[in-house]
Amino acid sequence: MWLLKTSSTWASLLPRLILALTFVPAGWYKISDFQSKALTWSVNFGFPTWATGVAVFVEFFGGIALALGLLTRLAAFGIIVVMSVGIWVAHLGDGYFPTYDTYGYQLCLVGLAYTLIFVGGGKFSLDKRFF
Repeated sequence: MWLLKTSSTWASLLPRLILALTFVPAGWYKISDFQSKALTWSVNFGFPTWATGVAVFVEFFGGIALALGLLTRLAAFGIIVVMSVGIWVAHLGDGYFPTYDTYGYQLCLVGLAYTLIFVGGGKFSLDKRFF
């Protein structure tokens, strides 16, 4: 199946590691203070608690999956969705300049995840080993 297969190159290793190093700590930060994050996102953006839970799940566990190269395309798609919603809802009005509080930063992360959808986990991944 196309979703589970991967390329035999090393090209995806660096994007996977960069995304994992970005999203695992970000997700953990939100998991460790979930009630506060859920309340803040509900008040500021109108997100229900379950939507916050999905976003935090994708960030933390998607980051771990990317680090391992397991279900890489699915994890990358989740990251793209979460970052696209974040751009649209929270950062679009802040401008492009690529710092943390503007959508340029999130757009860079979307670009890295986008490459993984087409390349897959690569040679050094659990996708390559299992599928």
